[in-house]
Amino acid sequence: AAKLVDQINLMVSSPIWTLKMFADEINETLSSWTTKIPGASRTAEIKAAKETQVVVNAMVENLGDKVTAGDIARLDRRQKLKLVIACKKPMDEVNSVLNSFRQMEMMHRILRYRKENGIPLPTDEAGLKNAMQKDGIKVMTNQEKQEMREAYSKMATGGKA
Repeated sequence: AAKLVDQINLMVSSPIWTLKMFADEINETLSSWTTKIPGASRTAEIKAAKETQVVVNAMVENLGDKVTAGDIARLDRRQKLKLVIACKKPMDEVNSVLNSFRQMEMMHRILRYRKENGIPLPTDEAGLKNAMQKDGIKVMTNQEKQEMREAYSKMATGGKA
């Protein structure tokens, strides 16, 4: 819980959420003492973090460390293909990491919104989920709202929308 509170404080104190900050979070996760325990490195969570780390490091190398979610949203297919080649991962994996970065950036905006409006900051995972549900719509751009509506529409129609 202390690590989560530290992460929240970092997000709240940073004016923008960059690719470098995202990479630092992943690297910190993989350098924690729990990953050094024999057998722990084979857990699904650690394996996923290592896969994400490969993609994020390639993104930092190819796009720069000051890249924001807005920059990521404007990547065209050619730029994404360059990332696929650079990290030697399939497009769906690269897209998944890009989406994770955008979600973290949205969480950053939600936490800053809560601080600026005097709303208590969450201290655990449940509180983070609650904050996203309560305040997410207040910080989302119109484009993000449209993308969410389209995603829900696809889910409701079984991907046929």
